[in-house]
Amino acid sequence: MTFRMHCGADRVRQALDNQSCGHSVQHRVAVKGCAALPAMASEPLLPAQGTSAEVGGGGVVYAHLPTDVRKQWYALAFSADIPAAKPKRVGQAAPTPMSTSLLGDPLVLWRDLQGKAHCVADKCPHRSAPLSLGTVNGDSGHVECIYHGWQIEGTSGHVVEIPALQEGKPIPSNAKVQTYPVLEQDGVVYVWPGPPEAAEDTASPPRDMTDEGTALADPSSGFVLSTMCLDLPIDHSLMVENLLDPAHIPFAHEGTIGSRKKIEKMNMTIEKTANGFRGRIKPEYYNAFEAPCNIVLHTPPKPGSWDMYQYVACTPTAPGQMRMVYRAYRNFATWVEKVPPLKRAFDRMSQKIVFQDYQLLLGQQLRLREHALPWNSTIQVDCLPLAYRKYWQRTFGKKDGPWWRGWDGKLDLEDLEKLGSFDKEFDCNGCALPKRPHHPQNVLEVSGTPGVALRPEPSAAWKVWGPPLAAAVLATLCTSKLMRA
Repeated sequence: MTFRMHCGADRVRQALDNQSCGHSVQHRVAVKGCAALPAMASEPLLPAQGTSAEVGGGGVVYAHLPTDVRKQWYALAFSADIPAAKPKRVGQAAPTPMSTSLLGDPLVLWRDLQGKAHCVADKCPHRSAPLSLGTVNGDSGHVECIYHGWQIEGTSGHVVEIPALQEGKPIPSNAKVQTYPVLEQDGVVYVWPGPPEAAEDTASPPRDMTDEGTALADPSSGFVLSTMCLDLPIDHSLMVENLLDPAHIPFAHEGTIGSRKKIEKMNMTIEKTANGFRGRIKPEYYNAFEAPCNIVLHTPPKPGSWDMYQYVACTPTAPGQMRMVYRAYRNFATWVEKVPPLKRAFDRMSQKIVFQDYQLLLGQQLRLREHALPWNSTIQVDCLPLAYRKYWQRTFGKKDGPWWRGWDGKLDLEDLEKLGSFDKEFDCNGCALPKRPHHPQNVLEVSGTPGVALRPEPSAAWKVWGPPLAAAVLATLCTSKLMRA
């Protein structure tokens, strides 16, 4: 018997809307289908320093942000990952376009023969087959439907080729699909889900910058870049709140970046920024939110010398699902990028940190679908993620919301969630995994553990030859320097 993991987006939204956000939880809260919760005392949600107006208790830190989240740019992929047309390659020899979604809208992305990226609705105007099942035609550069070979031009969305059309007959005027504006910046592909004409009057998304204004992606910045792109069956708001919460690190990330030896009392201060707000518990570090769904973490290992910036786009692909487009910039240990085994070790550590959060957030989301509240008792350091939750309530959490409602505009959110790609996961033995769907890049999964996918663990061959190779490379570099001396 297969238990369906998804219990309804409306239930999650109801639980989120009924939370106490920005106020002490000193009253009884009742949720439909659940008994009233007992009254719970709470520490003030606002920092000890300053008034509520200064830190956003009255909505100041997020009131300047636009509430129409469809009229925003969303990071959706890395430029290097967009399939491109291969000259002369057609049919089965041609690449498959990228399939994804944004705010529930089914999308397909590809590059034409000139290298320009395109994004259109993932539905053929002929028989509604997903265009993402087709190919990128290498003769024309257009996306070609797998069903009857109709080709769609990416800029206009019009069908420009119908193989079975009679000679001299015009292409039907309604043979077209919705197009989405695309922008590429610093190796990231951004998509605009709102009215295309509105994108022309909107500024480009902010570049990844240092606090001093240096573009981190520029080769002259002195920083190297590590990237990661993951689809996760987690509501994007939970990941945003998690990344704005420094108090969880010693516990949830024990064994990686966290340690119980570093547990400390925390006082959070918040300041407004041009595109969001940021919080600090120490002068050198901050966790920042940039609308509509982006996180900036400044976490220098050695302030003043070793510096590190992490830019995390928590893009909402659908209710209860997200795509993480992660960029980490550092100006130390830059030579690691030239040693593949060590680079893979760095990347594996980054994945491990993400999946430490993944495990707990997946469990939290299950509780929300059981009508639990995301916030019950709160303390002072929670004021930063709570400020984000207030922003969420004004945008993604509104009753009408920004979510796609089906091709006819009548789809309920609960039905939309059931269409997600994470409600039917199975291990290699065919057993359903409802509560912890397998993720192919989850480096924390252990083969053979009860309730966990029985899949082969990532190859550990590099552990055998990696260290001696690294030592050999280091010895060669040292010898070369000595000989030049």
